[in-house]
Amino acid sequence: MIDIDTEIKKAPKAYQETLLLEKQSYERIHETTKAVLAEVGIETKNPELISLLEGTGLAGYDASVGRIYLLPELVEQSLSSAAKTYPGDEGQNILGIGGIPPFLYREADPYPMPASYNELEHIIGMVGENLDVVRFLSQPVKVQKGDPLRCNQIMDKLDNCIKVTCSAYMEDDTAVKWFAGRDDWHDSICGVKSPLICMDNMMDALVKSARSGNNLRLTTMPLAGRTAPQTPEACIVITHAEVMFMLAVTQTVNPGMLCMFGGMPCTTRPDGDLEYSHDAMNLLNVAVARLNMWVTGLPSVQSGGSTSEKDPNSQALSDGDRGRKILCDFGVHNARHCFGVLDNLNFFSEDAFQNDCQKQRSYLALGRDTMQLKPLYLPEDSQAFDVIQRVASCDYHMDAHTTANLSAFDDWARMVIAKGLMPEKQ
Repeated sequence: MIDIDTEIKKAPKAYQETLLLEKQSYERIHETTKAVLAEVGIETKNPELISLLEGTGLAGYDASVGRIYLLPELVEQSLSSAAKTYPGDEGQNILGIGGIPPFLYREADPYPMPASYNELEHIIGMVGENLDVVRFLSQPVKVQKGDPLRCNQIMDKLDNCIKVTCSAYMEDDTAVKWFAGRDDWHDSICGVKSPLICMDNMMDALVKSARSGNNLRLTTMPLAGRTAPQTPEACIVITHAEVMFMLAVTQTVNPGMLCMFGGMPCTTRPDGDLEYSHDAMNLLNVAVARLNMWVTGLPSVQSGGSTSEKDPNSQALSDGDRGRKILCDFGVHNARHCFGVLDNLNFFSEDAFQNDCQKQRSYLALGRDTMQLKPLYLPEDSQAFDVIQRVASCDYHMDAHTTANLSAFDDWARMVIAKGLMPEKQ
């Protein structure tokens, strides 16, 4: 966690007041999040989970509505006990490959197909040649009918980087414990789906992994206007609440363990699909990173620096390049999906990967790999708690305040550009 008050004092005077207000926004979001967990709660029917949390004396279950409620003290207790750093943490702006696109891009394919083990080996070899910029990776592409343990063993050929897996898809306890105690492996599990609903089988996997002593990345991916409110602040609140709930579970099971904040909210188009090329996609994830770097102190992993393009064309390269610059110029901790991913995370492309790596090298050569403390101008939403309380666990399309659209995000990105903090989009 950076000493943000000192950093704000070092910022240009024109930014200092705005940055202080931005910090207050994250503090407000954290307080709103605790109110959401205490008053709105999380939907679950998992008896072990309920017993575990109620055993703290700081949570209670209401069977009539199927929701568990966490007192703010449990959230703060969990934050206090959680690890704030980890072996291999290189500080700000660590970039990596995100989690398991289902298909490998092949220009000649008449229809999309996953990879083979041989193709995964080849890709891992390519990653190994680019570890100067790729500092962590999840499995780069799904292997058709692949065994997770065998895929992990292929990835394990890489030294000097963090590898990320998901034990929730491993049925064998031996496979789950295979990387226990390994500092170079992290387990990424999404135990809560938006909005505020436990996936009870995934929570079982989360508890099992915590008991095994695996390093954890607590992942959730709310979609603005689909499974989360369509304003940046309210979308961040949902993201924060879901990760704080998982944090409370894991710290109750194994106090002091590493739990990286893996909440990665996404912008959506009016049709509800992801809009991964949108500037505000990257700004939104910078905001979540700052929430953690400036307030909670948790290590964070964000999403961005990729593209909605379906082919590794010039637009895909431009989207990725711009996205990575936004993430790094404003400052994140870890950021994934930065290399080689196409079509809103559906494809991994070898050509895009090589081009993205080279573009990032060019960017670093300019000496811009350190934090540039400048304000995000995160827009405030005074209705964030009210709308979450009103439609928690329901379809956000039923509420006018949450209708899927990009208007709030369009306005935000245009304002940041107008302030001269990003270049005009070509």
